[in-house]
Amino acid sequence: MARFTQVPQNFLFRKLLEYWGNMVRNYGESCRDDDFFAVANINFDHDQAVELIQVAYTANELEEMKNEKARYARLDFSDTLDDVLQVLWNHEDSRDKCREVLEAMREYMLADTWKGTDIMESRFAELKRVLKLDDLEAEILTFAYVHDQTCFCWPCRVEDRDKPLYYAMALDRSYAEVAKAMSAQGTLLKFGLLDDDYDFNRRTLGGFMDGTSDETIARRFYRKLETGTALPWEFFGDLAAKDGEVLKRMVAASGGKCNILLYGAPGTGKSSFALSLAKELGRTAYEVKQGDDDGKNMKSEARMMGIQVCNSQEDPKDCMMVVDEADELLRGSSCGFSLFGFDFGGGKSTEKGVMNSILDEMKLPAVWISNAPAEAMDESVRRRFDYSIRFERLNGVQRVAIWRNQVAKHGLEELITEEKAEEYAAKYETSAGGISTVLANVKRMAPEPDKVDELVATLMKPHCQLMGLKNGNGFLPAKDYSLDGLNIKGKVKLENVVRAARNYLDADFGSGDADKPRMNILLFGPPGTGKTEFVKYLGKALDRKVVVLKGSDLLSKWVGESEQNIAKAFRQAEAEHAILFFDEVSSSSRWRTSTA
Repeated sequence: MARFTQVPQNFLFRKLLEYWGNMVRNYGESCRDDDFFAVANINFDHDQAVELIQVAYTANELEEMKNEKARYARLDFSDTLDDVLQVLWNHEDSRDKCREVLEAMREYMLADTWKGTDIMESRFAELKRVLKLDDLEAEILTFAYVHDQTCFCWPCRVEDRDKPLYYAMALDRSYAEVAKAMSAQGTLLKFGLLDDDYDFNRRTLGGFMDGTSDETIARRFYRKLETGTALPWEFFGDLAAKDGEVLKRMVAASGGKCNILLYGAPGTGKSSFALSLAKELGRTAYEVKQGDDDGKNMKSEARMMGIQVCNSQEDPKDCMMVVDEADELLRGSSCGFSLFGFDFGGGKSTEKGVMNSILDEMKLPAVWISNAPAEAMDESVRRRFDYSIRFERLNGVQRVAIWRNQVAKHGLEELITEEKAEEYAAKYETSAGGISTVLANVKRMAPEPDKVDELVATLMKPHCQLMGLKNGNGFLPAKDYSLDGLNIKGKVKLENVVRAARNYLDADFGSGDADKPRMNILLFGPPGTGKTEFVKYLGKALDRKVVVLKGSDLLSKWVGESEQNIAKAFRQAEAEHAILFFDEVSSSSRWRTSTA
């Protein structure tokens, strides 16, 4: 019997012997690396190997090889076993006898392995089942792992482009079928199971195969979201009442299959809305992971695999998938372009056909979240969404709700009253993430009640500077402001303008009245004559927030964006029941105007 110097793990060792035996039978060239015989050198007894060699070869053949002048071709049984076997192999005339010796050694080693199933074999079976690999794909992936983990070495230097050929030899399969399975269009490369060098991708599957993670293979790709932390459904106001109701009916009518796109500026509540939607629908939410356990971002290929794994594993009757930060997945595969001052070209993009197939084959209701504008996505991808919602920057009403929610979440009600939350919401135009971060730090630092304002201001100032946000509510009239100090030419007195504006706000026109009148005020005249101060006064007198936009905020060099900016301004003011003030718009018209 063979006396092994090392006993490897059962499944890996059996597969190692299988692949090594296939390579021995199928490889016909000289061996340029003695590590190819490391399998025997590590696991087979040297003296027994010499006995097998002496039986297979004639005395004359052995004597001739012992007398070779070149050291690399000279047979010397005192050398290590891998060197001995390399000399035998490279004597081409007697290579078939070397194959017989190697096969005999392999049979001895194989006979002493345990025939049962071990945990490694079970893991590969789960990989095949969950990832829906066919027999050849599963075998290629198994070989890649064996090559990565054991002493299997190529008999010569193998370039990456030639690896499919050598894989075919080790698997005893045709080159054509192996090359097809290992192509860029195949599952193994497309979803990152093999890396770009055709090697086993440890970044995608390493923790699962090594046993360093107790997660199932499915949980390597996606995780369950806790909906207990979701914002109340009513927080989303019109979004919940209008779009939310449509989504409820759509998901119910589709039996689960439904692709929903949430897109728009970052920090506008898209992820929070998705979580609240899942809770409102009574569904378990699963998020496709963006990074691995080491915090590294996953490639798009691995995320696409995660989408398909989740889609195949979870029940469409009571689950929902969330694909956050989906910009790269949804981006078109064209050369790229600039839009609205942002560069959406030059980065990686998902193969359009692959993404279209994924969207078409979805069984679960899926919410896709992107910070990119719609134009950055390929048109064929966009039209596959059943419903889409564009998110714009948070308005004042939403920020108040977020401040109150986050204050309660961090247990700061005794330090920050509802009135204070409203004040902060008006003062700092930040996102939900920024509010949460600042309040988390306030909680850690535990200030005295009279120091809370100062600490919030200290924390908010650099955050707003970093994010390019407005910081501070400076749009208030001067303390000594008086209408009497204004030099107004015209028949209408400013007191009457204020009174008319108040009457307009108090009137009940009905929210759905298409003929509801508008109130627009034009203020014009030389700089420094009090136009802006009057609008500040008007906001204070009417107890209304004033949304201020300058001409530079509206104008854009991109076709159509100026009009979009104006429309967005009106939507924001309407949502906040605010006065909309266009200031310093001389660059876009003859007049400096204010519209309330």
